[in-house]
Amino acid sequence: MKEEVDVIEIEWHPKLLVRVTGVDWDYSVDEIPEPCRQRAAFYCIYGAHPVYGGDVLLYIGETKSSPGKMRDVAKRIAEHLAGRFQNLTNLSFTLGVADEDLGAERVRAVESVLISAHKPALNRQSIDSAIPSAANLLIRNYGFIRSLMTELSGAYWCD
Repeated sequence: MKEEVDVIEIEWHPKLLVRVTGVDWDYSVDEIPEPCRQRAAFYCIYGAHPVYGGDVLLYIGETKSSPGKMRDVAKRIAEHLAGRFQNLTNLSFTLGVADEDLGAERVRAVESVLISAHKPALNRQSIDSAIPSAANLLIRNYGFIRSLMTELSGAYWCD
């Protein structure tokens, strides 16, 4: 029996810059596009890495929406930047929004495929393989995808 494929399309928005001010490494980000505030969003953080180069994919993350509460994308990115990214420079990010509202489990599954396929330097989870619930996903990236692949099969990236 053939398993049905769940196609998820993600529109990526143009690059936004990260600004660092003061000696305390206070990070701020450019204005977040409205579509990325309304629903769950994915983000890719780029910057200079001492081994991999000057403008490379460093981290892939996500925000989930929940009833009555959406974790602010700018705050989520600032949380990441205040930790592991402190010694890295030339930071920017892109935001992607799926063509449909995704539940928390599907958001996590999509993120795991993106991480497994692209192997960002600073991600820890899903580097070796996507989570099992991602097996039937087909992810299509379009818009300002930068270094992301245009199409990813969850079945390929799952164990």
